Amino acid sequence: MNSSSSLRSFVFSRPRLAIAAMSAMLLIFSVSSFAQQPQLTLADLLIGLRSKKVTLEERNTILADAVRQRGVTFALSPEIEKELVATGASKVLVDAVKEKSVVAIVPKPTPAPVVPVPTPTPPGFDFYQARADANFGKGEFALALSDYDKAVSLKADSPIAFLNRGRTHFNLKEFGKATADFDKSIELDPKESKAYLNRGILNENLGYLDKALADYRKAVELDPSNEAAKANAKKLNDELQAKAAKTAASAPPPVVKAPEPTKAPESLNLGSLSAANATKMGKPIYSAIAQRSNIEGRVVVSVELDLEGNVVEAKAISGHQLLRGAAEDAARKSRFKPAMFGDQPIKGIGTITYNFTLKGGGNE
Repeated sequence: MNSSSSLRSFVFSRPRLAIAAMSAMLLIFSVSSFAQQPQLTLADLLIGLRSKKVTLEERNTILADAVRQRGVTFALSPEIEKELVATGASKVLVDAVKEKSVVAIVPKPTPAPVVPVPTPTPPGFDFYQARADANFGKGEFALALSDYDKAVSLKADSPIAFLNRGRTHFNLKEFGKATADFDKSIELDPKESKAYLNRGILNENLGYLDKALADYRKAVELDPSNEAAKANAKKLNDELQAKAAKTAASAPPPVVKAPEPTKAPESLNLGSLSAANATKMGKPIYSAIAQRSNIEGRVVVSVELDLEGNVVEAKAISGHQLLRGAAEDAARKSRFKPAMFGDQPIKGIGTITYNFTLKGGGNE
């Protein structure tokens, strides 16, 4: 009897054993097919957790099953576990990763030394930058911003990281943060045309048109092939010129004010007054007591004149006390030509000097 006939005879004569054998073969085939799939990387798990296609609970369940079936390419360190939990990993998923990241040691008759599994290097700047760029391209701005933040923290002197984070802030309408990032990018690399272009777009959206035009022009100066900056600069320049022309055309003519008449002063200082400008000059009386005391000398009297030239106030400001009274009385009796401002009479002030001598009495 050949082998084929023997197998058929075995199947029909012992059906239960045959079914069990076939089930075992199917199980072996299934396990081997899973083993052929690649193991999951940390990036696979993080991207899967961030997906929005199913709920977070469902994402955790699917990923945990995949980890158990396919395994992982990394060992679970405290840092990686913290990263997974922060991204939304549940205890079920973390336990599955722990289970698959432990190196299983198959018992052997002779114990073999356990080779430690090296801890993979945590994700660096390039990883976060690349993942952020991918999310930005898909319109996942919140996810992109999270990774750009990490990229900037890892490399704070990267102008492209600040530029891309600024573009993300702009799409999230966080204009103040976008301005700060564009400014920082330009500070780190003043020759990057794209940074000026993006800041110009932001300034134009905020209504800072002069600043926007300056940024567009700087972008073109740095890179004459920057067509976007050229087009934006021309469009904005044309708009500003049209607006200026419209404003000038609608502006009312300037109002020319007539010169205000010069206001007359309250009084005019006439200086030293004498008989030359007096219509009446009072003479001082030399008192007998002053003459007996041999007192002589000059007395200066300050006077105020009304509109008609009359002395309305007289006060001696220098000279001997026994001579001052006579000088003040003589001044009050005097009258002068009115002080004039143009053709208008005004009040005046001045001084009158009297000279008292024992030879000739009191004289001016």
